[in-house]
Amino acid sequence: MRSATTKPILLLLGGIVALGLLGLAWIQGAGFSEAVQGNMQNCPQAGKWAISVWSGDSATDTGQALATCGEGQVAVAYSIDPQTQTWLRWFAGRPEVSTLQTLNDMQGIIALGAVGAPQVTSTPTLTPTPGTAGDVILVSSNAFTTTSSLLIDGESRRMHVVGELRNESAMPRSAGEIGITIYDAADDVIGFRGTLAFDDIIMPGRTTVFAETYPSGLYLSSETNDFPEGWTRYEVTLSPRDPYEWEELPVDVAVENVQVADDGRHVTGNAVNASSKTVGQYGVHVYVIYYRADGTILNAKRKTTVNDQPLGPGESAAFDISFSSGEPVDFSSYVVQAYAEPE
Repeated sequence: MRSATTKPILLLLGGIVALGLLGLAWIQGAGFSEAVQGNMQNCPQAGKWAISVWSGDSATDTGQALATCGEGQVAVAYSIDPQTQTWLRWFAGRPEVSTLQTLNDMQGIIALGAVGAPQVTSTPTLTPTPGTAGDVILVSSNAFTTTSSLLIDGESRRMHVVGELRNESAMPRSAGEIGITIYDAADDVIGFRGTLAFDDIIMPGRTTVFAETYPSGLYLSSETNDFPEGWTRYEVTLSPRDPYEWEELPVDVAVENVQVADDGRHVTGNAVNASSKTVGQYGVHVYVIYYRADGTILNAKRKTTVNDQPLGPGESAAFDISFSSGEPVDFSSYVVQAYAEPE
């Protein structure tokens, strides 16, 4: 698996500053596999943060320890690793992105209480629920609008749709073509676009993302390219498949020295070829995924021109990813990943 860099951003000023929780969905907590000795002290209230302390057996599974607050009562938890001084995180029902695996006796954490239902907002919101499509699943998705000084057919507005995918099979898979259908309040189709995942081939257990914009400078004649005026919801469909015979498996690319600046609008670092194969010119793609406090995707951005020369084993190339003004970057945590095929 490729390495990833994660870092939750929390504000601590003699206590906990409440984080925005618009649209936080109800999350099913982990169940008990065996009896747990102990209790979580100072459990968080619904939709609020709390400094909680585990009082019980050391090396207790985090999900089981938090479940002593009540099934499904805790959505998110963070703790600082005493060795590395970096944040560890736990998301209910999200083991693939959780790094806070166990708790020790008298260990303190920052915990967020789960909310019983999403809040209603006056702006268009995500309506499709994550689901399966074979063995590649849609974990979560998000849509938002921005404006740009660059006009496309006289249009300054943009609608963006991003989504996180995961290969839950034991074999390499492709997400195939990803269809995004936009609907208005009358449930009429007002837009359609086909797109692809950032990872051409998704390795077992690996997550990747897709991102699409209406309108954009590149689209097929069978697709719409207008701003979907009056959109209220969208649907995402997947067509997973096995890799074709001519497709090579991706090489191992690590990311190092990741820095996030300008309140999340600027991400830099180095991509390192950790494999024994050479990657061709511009073959390394690096992307950042921003997550909300509940672990769902907020935004994502990719850099596709990282290495202007072939990248040999052990060699590195710097990357620089920038988010446009107006894009949501008020993330709670993030992951930076790289993808590349051999030369």
